[in-house]
Amino acid sequence: MAWWKHFFNFSMYCLMISSANYVLTNLSIQVGMIEHKDFFGYLLSLTVYGLVNILLMYVFFAFLSKRDLFFALYNMFSEGVFNEALISYSVTLLLSFVLGLIIKNDLFFGLFIFTILVICLSLVFKKFLYLYQEMSNQANKDYLTGLYNHGYFKDYLKELFQETKKAGDQLSLAFLDLDDFKKYNDYHGHVQGDRLLKFVGEYLKNEMKERGFTVARYGGEEFAIILPKTTKHEAAAFMDGVRKKLNDTPFDGVERLPYRCISFSCGIAEYESDMYEESELLHKADQALYYSKAQGKNNVQLYDAKRISRDALKFKEDLDAIEEQLKLLLYKDVYTYRHSKRVFTYAMEFSDRLPLTEEEKRTLVLGALVHDIGKIEVSRDIINKTSKLDPDEWEIMEKHVIWGKEIILSDGRFEEVIPLVELHHERYDGKGYPYGLKDEQIPKLARILCIIDSFDAMTTDRPYQRTKTFSEAIVELRRCSGTQFDPQYVEPFIQMIEEYYLEKVIRTDETVST
Repeated sequence: MAWWKHFFNFSMYCLMISSANYVLTNLSIQVGMIEHKDFFGYLLSLTVYGLVNILLMYVFFAFLSKRDLFFALYNMFSEGVFNEALISYSVTLLLSFVLGLIIKNDLFFGLFIFTILVICLSLVFKKFLYLYQEMSNQANKDYLTGLYNHGYFKDYLKELFQETKKAGDQLSLAFLDLDDFKKYNDYHGHVQGDRLLKFVGEYLKNEMKERGFTVARYGGEEFAIILPKTTKHEAAAFMDGVRKKLNDTPFDGVERLPYRCISFSCGIAEYESDMYEESELLHKADQALYYSKAQGKNNVQLYDAKRISRDALKFKEDLDAIEEQLKLLLYKDVYTYRHSKRVFTYAMEFSDRLPLTEEEKRTLVLGALVHDIGKIEVSRDIINKTSKLDPDEWEIMEKHVIWGKEIILSDGRFEEVIPLVELHHERYDGKGYPYGLKDEQIPKLARILCIIDSFDAMTTDRPYQRTKTFSEAIVELRRCSGTQFDPQYVEPFIQMIEEYYLEKVIRTDETVST
């Protein structure tokens, strides 16, 4: 441990003991004597002792985390510091009673017995801590390579992503895949294949250690590396150096591979301020890896939406897969099913008018189709209710965005649409749900979907509200521009409606006039 931590601990205990002594003195309790009648005085003294300890540890957490004090307090609660402290203080109180009673009867023999007792307890606790650490390592480490496993990686990335988002730091993520590993495995056997994985895992661990980067085995022959405080260009230069060095590292049997050496394809993505969840970063790194392999393997590629074009066949397969999920709504709620299909059509048309990348267009369209999938979990009585929903029913209805996110997560193929499913009811002014996000805290595509979704909701039959004409809905969009809706997308959407659906706008204008 660093010397200053020892000094901090020593100072902390001095303050704790002094505070406890101060309480006893002010309660006129004789220090060093054990009297049953003074039990509550001892308990109060221990409480002060504990509170001073917690206060100092609170400051310590705040200093280490370099966050605000509220976050430090939350961190202490979430990590169970208070629960552990309560047990420790209870043991301290009992041991102090034992020590006092023994010393009262025989000073030197009592001190000797108590010292032996404390040493034995220390050894037992040390063994427990060692076993706990071993179990923790087994839960977090990959058995073959010794690297962190997929589960730990996802949890750590999620935590680091939120820290980066709050602090506005840089964060890059690299996915790498061993080239032609299946060929190596098939030719040399699984035992030798495992040796290669273990060798590469050890190599990556050593290379990342000096830079403080975290490497994990993501699955099979795929590895993931988290590079905090690193731009994508810095990450690409570093990973390319790692790749070249690995190319020059000999290993049995690699001469039979196409590149005649150990090689990997690598894709890198960087955190962007408009990202909502780490799943977006994962998806982009995965896309970059796919592009790297398509470029002939043994290279490092950055995520670039302009270069990573949409594959029409793959897009059709994705649409078909989501359509299958959506059909579940058809049997439960035909209104939501048809609404989703219309929102999907609007999104297809609107995406071509916006300065979006091909990947963003794909995500918007898929998200539009599946955005209300969580309503599968809402009861038929609420969905099909013809009168206005009461507050409890609205609360249940609002949960559909969370349930939708869980459904998409369970599928695992379309994580990039999660922000659209979860956040399409957030408002630009921060008065939406489920989190009350505002302005650019809401991802761009979710802000766009909010406009499309609201327009269709206003202009189609709903069981609990009057249907607006196209013209009335356009007026409403303009009225809520800057409050409910992002103003930069409202007018372009209205222009699209007026151009593509001119007939409906004119017809509804005539209806209003009549």
